[in-house]
Amino acid sequence: MDKTYIVPVTEEYQNLAKQLSQQSGKIYSKAVSFLKRMNKKAIKISRKTFDRYMEWWIHKKGFILHSQSKQAAYQQAWTAYTATLKKVKKTEKKNKDVSKIRVPYKSKKYNKVCFKSSAIKQEGSNLIFSNMKGAERIVIKVEDFEARPKYAELIYHKDKNKYYMHVVVEFPKKQVNSEKAQTIAIDLGIIHPMTCFDGKRVTIYNGGILNSLIRYRNKKLGEIQNKLSKCKKGSKRWKRLQRAKRKILKKIRNQIRDVLEKYTSHLIGYCVKNNIGTIVIGDLKGIRNEAKYGKVANQKIHQWMFRKVARRIGEKAGFVGIDIVYVKENGTSQVCPVCGSKNKPRNRNYECGECGFRYHRDGVGAINIYKKYTGIKFLVVGRLACPTGVRFRWHLRCPVEWNTHPWMRNSAGKTA
Repeated sequence: MDKTYIVPVTEEYQNLAKQLSQQSGKIYSKAVSFLKRMNKKAIKISRKTFDRYMEWWIHKKGFILHSQSKQAAYQQAWTAYTATLKKVKKTEKKNKDVSKIRVPYKSKKYNKVCFKSSAIKQEGSNLIFSNMKGAERIVIKVEDFEARPKYAELIYHKDKNKYYMHVVVEFPKKQVNSEKAQTIAIDLGIIHPMTCFDGKRVTIYNGGILNSLIRYRNKKLGEIQNKLSKCKKGSKRWKRLQRAKRKILKKIRNQIRDVLEKYTSHLIGYCVKNNIGTIVIGDLKGIRNEAKYGKVANQKIHQWMFRKVARRIGEKAGFVGIDIVYVKENGTSQVCPVCGSKNKPRNRNYECGECGFRYHRDGVGAINIYKKYTGIKFLVVGRLACPTGVRFRWHLRCPVEWNTHPWMRNSAGKTA
């Protein structure tokens, strides 16, 4: 399993980082210019020819980048170029217009710098990122690391006005005690992003803050778009509104990400604490194609971040050795988990007309997903406790510390 750590480059090496980024940008721009020229002349070139030309051109320059960092810069342009050609072929097969599909054409003054494993060395508590032989190296001090980094990327963070090193480290997948491992089912929802059932109790993650952020984003976006529609494109006011739009969207996007990260981390902490070895998630594939409920409801469904939630659960579960299983959840919120009769709930509470069973609607969905996977036919109502709620707080803590990887635990870096 791979994990990315974002480590700040010290002030001592900021100028060197800028120089390396500028050289990487020149190599990328030259590669783009060459590919654009070949495409304009309708000349098909092979990867081998492209590599030879770029190596010949780079050899004439006095770049101090590591040889593999130079290769990564022009390979970035080649990857984008081949992806464009594949897109053109795919579009032509569908008999669609390809005139608007363009090969990479924009040059970059600055570009990210890639360091492969051969360019990264560990000396004591230091990580050393090498450049050309005899050139100055970037040294970053870290503590308590055991695993060797696979590769790293030197990236400029515009909001911080400084360079950071994104270090990718590979960790072995942890194993859960399969003999005692339990199962938990998750019903993904709009009002409540996650509703979980582990065979004994239901846990509901409150989505109030998440939905309020989405509503606020829609409101602010509507206000700015209304003002933009009255401006001339390219004018000073238009540019100012575009900057304001980017700023507010970035702020809300970060807040939404924070909510989802803390909720999913809390869930994984709960799983580790209770020795859960399998997470069963309701599969919602294709739900947006079937959204025909009205303007407001359709907007909520199309802005529903169920894929993002499921992806983050899967990524975090992999670090602690928990398996992820997807189960079709058609009708799980309508079937009574006690008697099996079908009843369509009219509000947030589910009530069975046959046996009188009453419970939270999302809780019923999670219970039925659990039953689908485990094969349990009947539910003992007496053993089912009332749902437990998890309300978001800006300092929400996990039930246990599940991020047990020692790499850079006490350093200044943060995980991505």
